[in-house]
Amino acid sequence: MSGNTPNHHGREQLFQKISYATIVVVFLLIAIGGIVRSSGAGMGCPDWPKCFDQWVPPTNVAELPADYQQIYHNRGYADTSFNAVKTWTEYLNRLFGVLTGFFIILHLIAAYRAFRRTNPLIWKIALATLILVLIQGGVGAFVVMTNLHQGIITIHLVLALAIAALLLAARAYSQPQHLIAGKTVLRRFEWLVLAVSFLLMVQIVLGTQVREAIDAVSKAMPEAGKQAWLRALGSGFALHKVFSMVATAAVVYLTYRVNTVFANQKLNKYGIFALLLTGAQVFTGVALNQFALPAVPQALHIVFSSAAFGVLFWMWVELYRHQRPATDR
Repeated sequence: MSGNTPNHHGREQLFQKISYATIVVVFLLIAIGGIVRSSGAGMGCPDWPKCFDQWVPPTNVAELPADYQQIYHNRGYADTSFNAVKTWTEYLNRLFGVLTGFFIILHLIAAYRAFRRTNPLIWKIALATLILVLIQGGVGAFVVMTNLHQGIITIHLVLALAIAALLLAARAYSQPQHLIAGKTVLRRFEWLVLAVSFLLMVQIVLGTQVREAIDAVSKAMPEAGKQAWLRALGSGFALHKVFSMVATAAVVYLTYRVNTVFANQKLNKYGIFALLLTGAQVFTGVALNQFALPAVPQALHIVFSSAAFGVLFWMWVELYRHQRPATDR
């Protein structure tokens, strides 16, 4: 038994490294997805899994058939026009998605080898993550096949956040418990964090729907300009802004409460981090409104909101697992 202990410890250390790298890669993929959306490159490759019917897309329109626009028109993509920057932006997004898939597989293997006996919940979470990634790949293909159909993109982002949440849960359960508080306090804060996380998730969904509405308005009013697009959004955009204030106020309150009860514990640092990320999300949102949707703040807006949700979910898992042991599951 003692001879296996160092080996087991080494497997746990390897899992920690792979877990951290996988979480970073997933959030990078979310950021890249934001860049694809903000640059209008979502249909840079009008087919899937190939790109312009090639495994490696062209770099010049001369590499395509002379009637390629008619070909894609017949397939249901009436406005297809080759743009090398947009095509390669989307193609690199797909390549990074494949890389993410390999990390998820490594994450599952490492979790199984390190915790299949001591804490099987971890590798089961890792398995669920892989299944969700496979579903996400199918949804990504459907996004392309439906020509960026409204609603599907929102589902695509929500699934990405769910994948990140499962990775964070697996990592949290692999680490020692550290919260010092009674079960009543932990349960109260668990529900508070869950409520704030729900508010932030609703805010994210509203934001993606606003972005989808902008796409629709831009197609209907291509010459009007971005400020006119924003004015044409109507009640959906107004609701997004109001809900942004509600979600931000909820995060501020949560941070205050956590600082009061868990002042010298790690949970307090997570609360402050969530508050900073939420503030950055609001700042980039204001920039989008004031400066007519510049591309960089669009991508950052998604990254900050996704990261804030990730931190809140991590806080919830910490509070949850300190009340319920996982080793017997």
